[in-house]
Amino acid sequence: MVDAITEFVVGKIGNYLIEEASMFMAVKEDLEELKTELTCIHGYLKDVEAREREDEVSKEWSKLVLDFAYDVEDVFDTYHFKLEERSQRRGLRRLTNKIGRKMDAYSVVDDIKILKRRILDITRKRETYGIGGLKEPQGGGSTSSLRVRQLRRARSVDQEEVVVGLEDDAKILLEKLLDYEEKNRFIISIFGMGGLGKTALARKLYNSGDVKERFKYRAWTYVSQEYKTGDILMRIIRSLGMTSVEDLEKIKKFAEEELEVYLHGLLEGKKYLVVVDDIWEREAWESLKRALPCNHEGSRVIITTRIKAVAEGLDGRFYAHKLRFLTFEESWELFEQRAFRNIQRKDEDLLKTGKEMVQKCRGLPLCIVVLAGLLSRKTPSEWNDVCNSLWRRLKDDSIHVAPIVFDLSFKELRHESKLCFLYLSIFPEDYEIDLEKLIRLLVAEGFIQGDEEMMMEDVARYYIEELIDRSLLEAVRRDRGKVMSCRIHDLLRDVAIKKSKELNFVNVYNDHVSQHSSTTCRREVVHHQFERYRSEKCKNKRMRSFLYFGELKFLVRLDVEKLKLLRVLDLEANLGPFASNGDLIHLRYLRLEGFSLRVFDIAAIISKSRFLQTLDADHVCFIYDTIDLRKFTSLRHVIGKFVGELLIGDAANLQTLRSISSDSWSKLKHELLINLRDLFIYEDSNKSKERRVTVSWASLTKLRSLRVLKLVADRRYLSLESEEAVRSMDVISPSLESVTLVGITFEEDPMPFLQKMPRLEDLIFENCDYWGGKMSVSEQGFGRLRKLKLFINRLDELQIEEEAMPNLIELVVQTDNSKPIASV
Repeated sequence: MVDAITEFVVGKIGNYLIEEASMFMAVKEDLEELKTELTCIHGYLKDVEAREREDEVSKEWSKLVLDFAYDVEDVFDTYHFKLEERSQRRGLRRLTNKIGRKMDAYSVVDDIKILKRRILDITRKRETYGIGGLKEPQGGGSTSSLRVRQLRRARSVDQEEVVVGLEDDAKILLEKLLDYEEKNRFIISIFGMGGLGKTALARKLYNSGDVKERFKYRAWTYVSQEYKTGDILMRIIRSLGMTSVEDLEKIKKFAEEELEVYLHGLLEGKKYLVVVDDIWEREAWESLKRALPCNHEGSRVIITTRIKAVAEGLDGRFYAHKLRFLTFEESWELFEQRAFRNIQRKDEDLLKTGKEMVQKCRGLPLCIVVLAGLLSRKTPSEWNDVCNSLWRRLKDDSIHVAPIVFDLSFKELRHESKLCFLYLSIFPEDYEIDLEKLIRLLVAEGFIQGDEEMMMEDVARYYIEELIDRSLLEAVRRDRGKVMSCRIHDLLRDVAIKKSKELNFVNVYNDHVSQHSSTTCRREVVHHQFERYRSEKCKNKRMRSFLYFGELKFLVRLDVEKLKLLRVLDLEANLGPFASNGDLIHLRYLRLEGFSLRVFDIAAIISKSRFLQTLDADHVCFIYDTIDLRKFTSLRHVIGKFVGELLIGDAANLQTLRSISSDSWSKLKHELLINLRDLFIYEDSNKSKERRVTVSWASLTKLRSLRVLKLVADRRYLSLESEEAVRSMDVISPSLESVTLVGITFEEDPMPFLQKMPRLEDLIFENCDYWGGKMSVSEQGFGRLRKLKLFINRLDELQIEEEAMPNLIELVVQTDNSKPIASV
């Protein structure tokens, strides 16, 4: 575990040596020696990590190394902060810079010499107490490009989850769900220990074709140990998809009783299915049941829980189903599906070794898939090593193999993947993690290194998908073959939390774990139930990340000015305004939600964070200020409702831009946005039609990396085929995968133009107008299209020729005409 932190810090020293070579000339030799010592120690730590059991002396020594690594990071980042702060001074204060820089240089020289003495002392302690033998780091395979290529070969994005051993259970429960005789609200509770597959079984039922056809209104929510009834009700309301975005914003302010009434009204007289996942207390169900009507429409509720008393303590009509362990035959089938993906030949010895390990998993599916994920990346000759390691750790049959398998799988990860796994401990229990958000956080924390071949975001995605391949993380939602959201199982989350605590990596506050504010932990996380938290009590000036999940009933003033080293500020909560008079030089990630701060404070805060990578204000009110980001060359993701002018300069790393007005878009230098992937442009309806700027497709042709495009207009004409710049192109928008057009008016058929996009998978028209009567998709058009949704007024006919859209999965056509509109 410590090796992941040390390798991260070693990389940081190397970067500073390159970027600030002139500043560190006086101590270059000291720095080189410090880096060498830490690199050697890192090699030793990797050896320690590989041991079956780490002795107490080694553990204490590893803590010294860990504290040292954190302090090295502090010294460099503090010096960088002072350097940048002086560079921004103006007027008379600027005259003091020369003297100040010399003082800073002397200070960092002293700090580095102290660090050098400390690390030599740490090395002497290892030799004095005979803590193992020092090993040099293993060569080869350490470069980021090689790691990425290995990940690229190993990754199988489109592999579908297969449920094994639950077929009989699914059949029984499906009959209960579809029982036409039972007209009253009926509850099915699935119970059993963690890791048996309760959620997987519930999801299999929820996504069944028969269930989808029977229940028009379906919703999924989770409860967990840390729950708030209002949050659960809101998740059900969102999941039903019956409430507009505007109304959702309004009902966020409702009290629990008001939400109960609102949800009850939505479902009254309707046949619904609601899944309530992971209930720990009967009180949680008591809080929910009032909102779910006891009608005679044949509605159903599915509950999953580990607690038998909860499963069998329900009132009304219910059926409690205990989930069993898998038989050996079922266990082996599940193991085979995952473990042998990269092995062509399965000899008798390999099968024997595999079966011995599977037998020890005792039919627990989670343990089996994690073990299979570990072995799937090993050669047949390495299987015996894993098996022997398991046997050495198992003293007797009373020790369950699951924690040992989880620990082995973690130890096998490369250091970047270890950091990704540890970082999962920041999220609340059962939290559905948005993958794009997780990727942006990992990049902002500095855990990910890019290379010539791939952007850092792509590298991070591969590391996360490696965790999914190893079954250490569960993919929840996919779109266009990509994982969009994920979730970590409770048992594996416990592992991440335990290891994060040992490493002083993350400090989490909530109502169930009473903790005091840390003065040393670099990352502080507050979960929504911890209503006693007061940020003004926090004295941790070393804090790098502050993340807040949930909502408070009172305002909290967050004094950011004292947190000079802050890199990540994520406020997924309704917080009060916070102080930010000082520069936030190190801030890389800023996410604001709800009423996190007064809208007129946003521009001032952003202006002090000129190395910002991610600005996510998507859930804040409309931003009317002019946001000037022209000097922000590190920008990667800009997200928000920017009604005022949005100014962007040479942002070659910019990948996400939403949503920007057509007026602001027209003023940008589009040719500089070479890495832009996700773009949302809207037409400012507050301006008169004469003053509105129309978006031309020609302005988009320069965006060669664009994958996702959304255009929203107010009955504006969009010129496609007629534009000279477009007609002259051999390939139209070569990288576009998803196009959504809202409120667009077409005079000519757009299909001949759009069907030439070679990678287009999703095409959606919402509230559009068409004056041509007939649209046609020609033979072999839309070669990759999977989803086509057309909500178009005045469309008379949609003609689709044979062999067109060979990969189409979903087709929806809706028009205001009553005439037949589709011919194939």
